[in-house]
Amino acid sequence: MIVIRVATAVLIGVSMMGLTACGTATETAAPAATTAAAAAETTAAPAAAETTAAPAAAGSTDKEICEQANKASESFKKAVLVFAQTVDEIPAADAKLMLTDFAKSLTKAAEGADGAVATAVKANADAALEAAAAKHPVEAADSAEAAKAGKDLNAACKAAGVTTNF
Repeated sequence: MIVIRVATAVLIGVSMMGLTACGTATETAAPAATTAAAAAETTAAPAAAETTAAPAAAGSTDKEICEQANKASESFKKAVLVFAQTVDEIPAADAKLMLTDFAKSLTKAAEGADGAVATAVKANADAALEAAAAKHPVEAADSAEAAKAGKDLNAACKAAGVTTNF
């Protein structure tokens, strides 16, 4: 099984989706890893489910879209942290599910909108889906394109009066 190494202490170097980890994980025996993975799935499932943002109403302002996108980002980061505190390695399948859910939340936040903010939110959703489809989701999420999408969204939201951290 392909797994993603995530440091359990501190997640830093947050890319546009907050998955980039710093540090090294310790290796665990197979039975312990299986038990920890099962515990992580149980613990992280509710946090991952929280990432669903309410769809943007027709005519949503850029500020409202940024706020919804930011909520999705914070929920996504929380789900990653739950996993990081439970196991040393997140299975790729779980990372893919979290990225896919995050992308859906961003897509809903920008639904029916256009303009710089909506375009930036959609670019981040596309980057999350692309990373989710990759063999190694964390490495794919930590790409130059993903970083640019995050910076573009931060700039667009700043112009709308909302501070985001993508």
